[in-house]
Amino acid sequence: MAPKPKSSDPKRDRLMALVLLLQNATKDKPLTQDEIIRDLTIDDPKSNKLMKAYEGDRLAVRQKFERDKKDIRSNGIPVETSGSGDGTSGYWIDADSMAAVGIFFDEQEERVIRLALRLYGFGKYGVFSIFNDGPGTDGSLAISNYYNPLVRAIKLKRAVSFDYRSTKLKNRVVEPLRIATFDGSSYLVARTKEDGVLKSYKIDRITSMPEVLPQKFEVSDSDSRNAESWSPNFSVAESAIVLTVVAKKTYAELICQQQPQATSREKKSGLVELNVPFDTPHAAMQFLLQAGERVVLEDPKDIKKEFISWLKEVNKGSTPSTEGLVFSEPERSDVLGQTLLLLHAVYASPEGLTVGELSSRFAMDPADVRRIMDRLFTLEIFDGSNNFPAHITRIDDEDDEDPDSLEILYLPETDNGTQLPNSLMWRDVFELNVALREATRVYSDSAILSAIDKLEEASGVYLGAESSGVEAFIPEITDAVNNKKQITILYTPGQSDETRERAIEPRDIKRLNGHTYIRAYCTTSEGWRTFRVDRISAVLSTAQVVQQRVKDVEENWLTQIGSGGEEVIVFVDANSRWLFEPLPGARWAVTKNDESAVMFRVSDEEFLNNLMLQAGPGARVSTPKFEKAGHQLAKRILKNL
Repeated sequence: MAPKPKSSDPKRDRLMALVLLLQNATKDKPLTQDEIIRDLTIDDPKSNKLMKAYEGDRLAVRQKFERDKKDIRSNGIPVETSGSGDGTSGYWIDADSMAAVGIFFDEQEERVIRLALRLYGFGKYGVFSIFNDGPGTDGSLAISNYYNPLVRAIKLKRAVSFDYRSTKLKNRVVEPLRIATFDGSSYLVARTKEDGVLKSYKIDRITSMPEVLPQKFEVSDSDSRNAESWSPNFSVAESAIVLTVVAKKTYAELICQQQPQATSREKKSGLVELNVPFDTPHAAMQFLLQAGERVVLEDPKDIKKEFISWLKEVNKGSTPSTEGLVFSEPERSDVLGQTLLLLHAVYASPEGLTVGELSSRFAMDPADVRRIMDRLFTLEIFDGSNNFPAHITRIDDEDDEDPDSLEILYLPETDNGTQLPNSLMWRDVFELNVALREATRVYSDSAILSAIDKLEEASGVYLGAESSGVEAFIPEITDAVNNKKQITILYTPGQSDETRERAIEPRDIKRLNGHTYIRAYCTTSEGWRTFRVDRISAVLSTAQVVQQRVKDVEENWLTQIGSGGEEVIVFVDANSRWLFEPLPGARWAVTKNDESAVMFRVSDEEFLNNLMLQAGPGARVSTPKFEKAGHQLAKRILKNL
């Protein structure tokens, strides 16, 4: 066994040591601040000795301890506090606050979990990293540590507090009932604390780590039913709104496929008239905006009037100065969060994981992996005994003399008979639940349902995962991916209204923002292309692949829009923000007047034109090159009306 290397980052060691120490404390036997300050030790980076984690004068030590508690809580790890008769406070971390209760999947359930995560991965730092051997993939839901306290609060039926941005930034205290996902976006469905009104909160707009409060609440049967039936649509109309539109025959066929309740009749001109029903004015408007030039609205007059008004305001109005705006960095795992993720990944691997495997899974530099894991391996608490909860051991290859070797192996250590913490965090439970529910649309397998039952039993959270899109050919495409087949399809690309025949060889299938995409080699265009399933109007034939294709060089094919093209800044109001939140690589800033600005990259101007058309009033491009984005498109649609 290798000698114990010493640390070079006292703050990270101190935070990790404090987290592990407080996990060993309990509500009945909490640790006082004096006990922690007196006894907690970490490695001295300048020597081979231990040093006290908290040193200095009394005030400085107290302030450092308070800052550390705040840092730990900012990671969603609640440091609980209890008072005693003598006025002192005790601290502990509830073991279930980070890791979920024990969930054990059988071999078939693990198999379907891997399939589900391939379809609906959650990125580098998600549950994908625990259940798959390779690196994390592009995720379709944004990764957020906020899921940890939210799922736990729902399970415990405890109120939760967080800062939330709608029209303005404001603190909310609510009683959480359910987390629901619709078209790739997550919502917290909760009752307001003050008046018990059922409301929804988009998780992307929560701006502070939710704090699970001590106040418990009860949930009536009617409240549960209302939470389960909640949907993000605007208020439902009393009767269906029926749009009468005209389109070319090929596009009309695609509309009828996507809107099964639509009726159609062919006109003498060769065009097709369609009657398409919608439950809400919002849904009807979204259909028109997404269809763009491909349909002409004939009726009803009130929707037509609203549509004309909308088109006249596309990307209009002045924009504030961008000088001094600070845009958020894309979310990444913090130091303490990375440490916990690595620790839990090793706990889930009885045969251990090497530095190379961990760095690949979490897209981290091998040197950072080695430093973090070696700190856990060498971490000692109190008197130098081995009785601390970071149960990790390290094994080196005796024939490998390279100090930077990727083959250093870290194993979960259970020699003392201590049961390891569960490898699943509350966020992982949520992510697995979403992935499995999405997978039921693609795979028919009883193991998926039994795995969902185990997750629901453990978390007590009923999760809705729904999509408004109709994707009829997912089974055929999934079969082609799994069995290396070529399929010939009829496809309507982008904003076109012309259907084209394509021969493709699908290799991967994933979900993003409510749509299913496939990555395939297109023999028609002789290259790798990405196709959206709801734009396929027919599968004409199937055959086995007989030829080796060139390697696909685009690793992040699902979110490549976020890394290429030109930078654009758009100012958006609360009503249009939802369109921009799912954009890969989107970064946000807030002006002094509390207005939101989003920065992202655009490689296709037509994409930006259609995005601004859908955003309508309240969204304005600030970047000079694109300040008229959407104007010509809106004028052409107005001319047709």
